[in-house]
Amino acid sequence: MKEKEILQTAIILIIAVFLINTLIPFVTGSEKPMIVLSGSMVPLFLPGDVVITKTIDPNEFKVGDVMTFQPPKSKNGTFVTHRIISIEEGEDSLFQTKGDANNAQDDFQVPASNAIGKLIFVIPFLGYLPDYLKEHKSLFFLFILLPAFLLILDEIRNLILYNNPTRARKVEREQKKVARRTFYNIKGKKLVALILISGLVFAGIVMYNQGKNGSVVLEKENAVANPGFLSMVYVLTSDNSEQQFDIHPWYGVVSLGNKTQFNAPENIPAHISSVPYILPVFWIISLANINSYLPAAAEVVIYTSFVTLLLFPIWYRKSIIGRHKKRISFKRRLAQWKRTFHLG
Repeated sequence: MKEKEILQTAIILIIAVFLINTLIPFVTGSEKPMIVLSGSMVPLFLPGDVVITKTIDPNEFKVGDVMTFQPPKSKNGTFVTHRIISIEEGEDSLFQTKGDANNAQDDFQVPASNAIGKLIFVIPFLGYLPDYLKEHKSLFFLFILLPAFLLILDEIRNLILYNNPTRARKVEREQKKVARRTFYNIKGKKLVALILISGLVFAGIVMYNQGKNGSVVLEKENAVANPGFLSMVYVLTSDNSEQQFDIHPWYGVVSLGNKTQFNAPENIPAHISSVPYILPVFWIISLANINSYLPAAAEVVIYTSFVTLLLFPIWYRKSIIGRHKKRISFKRRLAQWKRTFHLG
């Protein structure tokens, strides 16, 4: 098997394993996607976002988790995703919940039997796509019907083309010739230059628009100021999980040129992460819970990678060369190897 075929097989296997691990929970029902309809949890997630919840044992829920549940005395199929603010232990535990954007807690307690799952991921704006495609029929045609129609035409063409054995063998020979002369070249210098330039640009944007990051000792009254030209997200985390939610509000969005006040127990040690609002708030909080500097690094890496992939025609080229040129190139390369290793 050629090196190219081995590489293609390895890539296909990696993609297959990733898709299986990703899709199996949705098939078995242990993970569920839901479209957000209200703003009760803004800015953690917004109306139109898709939230992914994972089924867990009700005994594993703890204060601070964001839980999807069916409200008591509601119709089947009605689900709410709010944060747990207290738990009443018992035969069937009762959860008191509250939307982060709501001023008051929910006027009911959620029995453990009504728990659906725990929030594990947020996909921004994906919930708008079905309605948007319905309203804009041209886009529905462009992204759904047209590709399907082209695939059908291609299959019809192949049936007609390979119906004649002589013609089919001739086409296959031509395709093999082209494949042998086809090379995909990565322009290393251009790729490195593009990564460095875009990385420096986004690093500058993130650094200019971020506030304080790292360890802090909170006072009774505190403030987070936005020094940049973009909205900023701040997240406060405590090593003591019981004190985490004594900080209020422990995360939020600070608009341009403004500052936000928050209260905390006096002299409580915490970690603060404040970065530009260019990633979903849920993503920033998840990263900040690992390390307070990680959200800033992730923003630089994600946007640098996006720009690099978007501009791939600059550094990734397909070329077709003749056999003679390929043979000469190989001979030259062989001569260089001999000189390098003193083989005569």
